[in-house]
Amino acid sequence: MNRAQLLLVLSAIALFFILYFGCDVKSKEQKKVETATALTRENLNPATLIAQATAALTAAQVADIKPLTEKLATEKTPSLLKLLSAAWHNAGHDEVAALYAQDIAEAEKTDEAWSIAGANFYLALQKATDPNLRDFCSKRAAEAFQNAASLNPTKLEHRLNLALCFVENPPADNPMKGILQLRELDAQNPENIMVNVQLARLAIKTGQFDKAIARLEKTLPKDPQNTRMICLLADAYEGKGDAKAAAWKAKCGR
Repeated sequence: MNRAQLLLVLSAIALFFILYFGCDVKSKEQKKVETATALTRENLNPATLIAQATAALTAAQVADIKPLTEKLATEKTPSLLKLLSAAWHNAGHDEVAALYAQDIAEAEKTDEAWSIAGANFYLALQKATDPNLRDFCSKRAAEAFQNAASLNPTKLEHRLNLALCFVENPPADNPMKGILQLRELDAQNPENIMVNVQLARLAIKTGQFDKAIARLEKTLPKDPQNTRMICLLADAYEGKGDAKAAAWKAKCGR
């Protein structure tokens, strides 16, 4: 056997060991990243979130929540789950409140219940700063609003809330998804107050004050006492540096 043939055989043997026995040829840095990702996927689950939140409760909060939790072993009813969800919300742990709201929705199977679950996850998403928790809440909020929309396709609010989930936490592979969904809703429902309010809010957030003002002043006559629109107009005029902001702030009650 010549040198070239020997090298070919040795290469084949090495490849066999890599494929068959799974020899690890990854760099240390790559292994660290993959390990961290795997641990995140494993640890960020409902049981872990509840355990972490429980450890942060005050004695008074434990006194409210523990008896309800103990009842779950024998009485997992929607009424008990609602009490638990409310107790966790009052304790400041909306991510856990949302988990119990999701259990309620799975039991009741109504668009209203799924909408409430989505709203709880969305509230937790808005408060969360950890990217993994934000992704967890965003995904579950979107799933809840999708379920609500499938059960009641005619209710615009469900599709609007779904779009807002993607605006709040844009998907990495489609960062404009939420904005495009809002624009589609606006094209289909140009007179809808909820859609106009959300688009005005986003315009203010991105510094497009004139667009927000035009949209709000066109929509406000449909509901002149709408505090949300009045306060957004105050914000838009203030952002623009317009003296009209003072009058709108007074109407807003600020």
